[in-house]
Amino acid sequence: MNRFPERWDNVAEVLVIGTGFAGLTAAIEAYDMGKSVLILEKMPTPGGNSIISAGGTNAVDPKRQTPYGIKDSVNLHFKQTFEGGNRIGDPEKIGFMVENALEMCINWLESIGIEWQERVIMEYGSLWERTHVPKYKKYRRGAAIIYALLDQVKKRGIPILLKHKVTRIIREMPLKGKVLGIEVENEGKKIYFKTIKALILASGGFPADLEMVLDHDRRLANTPTTSQIGSTGECIKMAEDIGADVIGMDYILCVPMVARPPYKARFFIVNDRESRGMRNNYKVFVDKEGNRFIGEDGRRDEITFAALSQRSFDPVPIVSVDTIDELEMNLGIPEGNLVKTLEKYNSYCDANHDPDFGKHPSTLIPCATPPFQAHSVTSGRHHTMGGLKVKGTTGQIIDRWGNTIPHFYAAGEVTGGTHGTNRLGANAITNCVVFGRAVGISVSQNT
Repeated sequence: MNRFPERWDNVAEVLVIGTGFAGLTAAIEAYDMGKSVLILEKMPTPGGNSIISAGGTNAVDPKRQTPYGIKDSVNLHFKQTFEGGNRIGDPEKIGFMVENALEMCINWLESIGIEWQERVIMEYGSLWERTHVPKYKKYRRGAAIIYALLDQVKKRGIPILLKHKVTRIIREMPLKGKVLGIEVENEGKKIYFKTIKALILASGGFPADLEMVLDHDRRLANTPTTSQIGSTGECIKMAEDIGADVIGMDYILCVPMVARPPYKARFFIVNDRESRGMRNNYKVFVDKEGNRFIGEDGRRDEITFAALSQRSFDPVPIVSVDTIDELEMNLGIPEGNLVKTLEKYNSYCDANHDPDFGKHPSTLIPCATPPFQAHSVTSGRHHTMGGLKVKGTTGQIIDRWGNTIPHFYAAGEVTGGTHGTNRLGANAITNCVVFGRAVGISVSQNT
């Protein structure tokens, strides 16, 4: 195979791979800094994993926290992110993210039309009440942010080419020199795109590629995924082929998802009418015997490991009934166990204190108003914390010898180093938008 194409089919100053939060924000910033930009997306529709995400976005925000008596600080956000990832994350990246979360993410998204819910909440696994909930026109959750960004891309006339899958990254020499462009497959044809200034990878992680997952964590062999089918991480491998370094690839995050055959269930999530629309951490997690086994608002990795240690069982369809006794019978829980568990839990809610697992008072919502609902869940592969190693605040991709690769950048889940071993809930969008924008600016200043 020739290292270089006989001819380039298309040329842009900046090529962006991926149409999630990081890719679209990087493209907008690079364009606004005066660069010609072209976005490629391998799937037939834009949005990637971002468009199906819950949309919660973390930032310290006194305007929305102080009126509700929520005490917070950038230092606390840093501490919880760093320690929540077992102190493995890059302090420079974490510091940049939390310091710029409000201005570069929340306020900027608001400036392009996102409306934030008045009161922040505590997202599942976020550890604090600093999660912003978005809406945009008729859209909610992650789709709200994606459609706001897509409208900005359209307004600027930035082209997006769908069904264009990167198959090779082309560099001047196998392990030296600048990145020149990419080989792309579109409807069975090879097309070559040249970049003059920069190639930005915002292609996401690899939760949907089970083989790649198992290369790094064999415990997840029998788990489904919450991710869309395009989250397969091939751009990470192609970047490694030309010398890029990676970091934290063994750290793969799981979250609860409805258990369906052939996957076994691990526990039940129980809620009542009042808490039905809330995040999982406002509900009750019980094992097959009807006992709580973990604080529902804890770290996602700790909940995952606790869940995986539970005795597995065949999935049970979602059950909705008028009494806890009926719920026990339908779920196959020993008689009286779930009744006792919820009586105790509700007493903790009344006392605003959970002596068993230390659940945060703001998430102690009683489970006492019929109808009562439960569904059996398993742990689903959700987010890969590891990825390409990049320079902290510029997103320049670093090679195996600690040098930056010229004209090569990355942002979002395709990178590692921000979350350490475990990502706090609702830090993902903050990470993607802050570093997506930072990379778009960096490309314009450093090339």
